[in-house]
This record gives sequence, structure tokens and C-alpha cells, in this order.
Amino acid sequence: MQDRYRQLLTVCGAIAMGLLMLNAVLTYLYASKQLPAASVPPAVPLALFALSLLLLGAASAVKRAVFKRAEAEGFEGDPDRRFAAYRTATIVAFAMREAGGLIGFAMALMTGNPWWSWGLGGAALIAMYLDRPRAERLG
Repeated sequence: MQDRYRQLLTVCGAIAMGLLMLNAVLTYLYASKQLPAASVPPAVPLALFALSLLLLGAASAVKRAVFKRAEAEGFEGDPDRRFAAYRTATIVAFAMREAGGLIGFAMALMTGNPWWSWGLGGAALIAMYLDRPRAERLG
């Protein structure tokens, strides 16, 4: 069980590091004045921002829903099935948060404003840190 828990921590950490590395690349582009800006209608960033916030906000609820569905199918007394449900729910939540941060990265590339990525990516990373896998949550 301990090995599988470490694997889950590694996967979640890799998802978070990918988002962090994209923001490091964006920072380099911004600092070297190579961040292009395209003319996009004002509604596009607004719609993408709303989608990103929706993904970031819904990740915890989706995680609970995925775990509860697996619990309803039954894993009483079977720690392997319980961990599998927890792993799936956690990875889904991390992927949703990463998607929210990636939308911010795309918006930064579209508008030439890195704060879209830094803000949404930072919010995603904070949410990932606060909801990181913990052994005591497994019960």
C-alpha cells in the first residue's frame, strides 16, 4: 500500500511540476520580450477565464462525486478498492486543476499578458497543494 501511495504522490507532483514549468517558460518569454500578443476579441479571454474558474472550483466537488460513486458500488472491507477509488478521484481533481492552469497559459500566449497564466496557474498550484494526497484521508 505504501508503494502505491508514493506512486500517487509522484503522479500528483508531476502534474503540478508540469504547470510550474510552463509558467517558468512563460516568465522567460516575458522577461526576454518574446511574448507575442495577438488581437483577440475581448469576449474570448472572458469566456476562457470563466471556464478556468469553473474547472478550478469544481475539482473538489468532482473528486468527492467520483469517490462517492465508487463507495456506492461497494468497497467495504477492501482497502485495495478503497485506495483505487481515492487514487482515481485525486488524479481527476488534479487534472481538472491543471486544465484550469493550462487555459491561463493559453490566454497569456493569446493576449501577451502573463498574469493570466501566473494567476490561474498559481491558484491551481495552491489548490493542488491544499488537496494533495494524504495517508490519513484513506481511513
